[in-house]
Amino acid sequence: FKGLSMQYKLTKFDAQIAPDKAFDDRHHSMYCCVGYFNAFVPERPAYRVEINGAAVYYTVGAKRINVLGTLCQYTDEEIDLFCTFLFQQYPHKYINWGGFYHPYESGKYIAHKTAIVSDIIMDLPADEKSYLQSLNSTTRKHVQYYKRRFLRDFPEGELKVYRNEEISHELIEQIIHFNHLRMEEKNTHSDLDETDIEGFYHLCRECGIIHTVELNGRLIAATINPQINHHGHLAVISHDPEYNKYNPGQIALYETIADCIKEGGVRFHFLWDMSDYKKRFGGQLTELYYYHIYPKNTISSLTDKAKCDVTCSLMYFQKRSETGRKVIDRVKKVIGMK
Repeated sequence: FKGLSMQYKLTKFDAQIAPDKAFDDRHHSMYCCVGYFNAFVPERPAYRVEINGAAVYYTVGAKRINVLGTLCQYTDEEIDLFCTFLFQQYPHKYINWGGFYHPYESGKYIAHKTAIVSDIIMDLPADEKSYLQSLNSTTRKHVQYYKRRFLRDFPEGELKVYRNEEISHELIEQIIHFNHLRMEEKNTHSDLDETDIEGFYHLCRECGIIHTVELNGRLIAATINPQINHHGHLAVISHDPEYNKYNPGQIALYETIADCIKEGGVRFHFLWDMSDYKKRFGGQLTELYYYHIYPKNTISSLTDKAKCDVTCSLMYFQKRSETGRKVIDRVKKVIGMK
């Protein structure tokens, strides 16, 4: 391409994307791996471009290029290289890209921040004992107390682990069902639907671990934990509300983290914004950066910037208001943002 001196390799996928272990290992993110793209991103064709040893996957829409993956590891120099390639391929489109752990600040292209989102991260210690000791005294006591209480009151209770091919479609369905019940109990709604059931089933069969609390073979609580290159992810946590007094979800969560440590895990992602239990279990807030990237300022890019600014302001409001979700959904609909 004119003005593009680096070597590149472009591959098109009309169906399943081929395995790419080097890509998965580099980003060590459930949201930035080929298994996730195949399970959750139906748009095809998808493309892979490799430049100077790094790669991105993307799809092409009517107005924009969607770079696949979030919680990803790219330098500003790499982002610039890929943007240069994509703009020369598609000069009349903008790029939707993000989930970076650092702000994109090279200044080479026009970048509008599109979201206020955080990943809640914990670097894992060398052993379970060290992890337990790192928790505050109240959490440490509660973790041990609720596990003992459940197994005391229900001697037939079990803490089980399912990995990859052991994970059934029915198990995923039941976990999502409990998530819906729990959200209803909190007078809110779950974002998980049939698409997520299918997606998590296929992803978990490839790289998933599910920890459960069970009673006579009946599911009481569970976590869905895809693991990529020793990074665990709390994709879903749910439990049967009938057993609230035993905190079974947090029993499953502790077992999930302990197992990650035992298996040599280096980092655990509680994901998407801080909450009380994530903080108590050791999560630290890390901001993520999402952008619409343009080759230059135009009327279209300036209009988009205004929409992005409104959305970010609404997301800030949403995080601090009970009515925030309803307001942001309504306003985003009015201004034409999805």
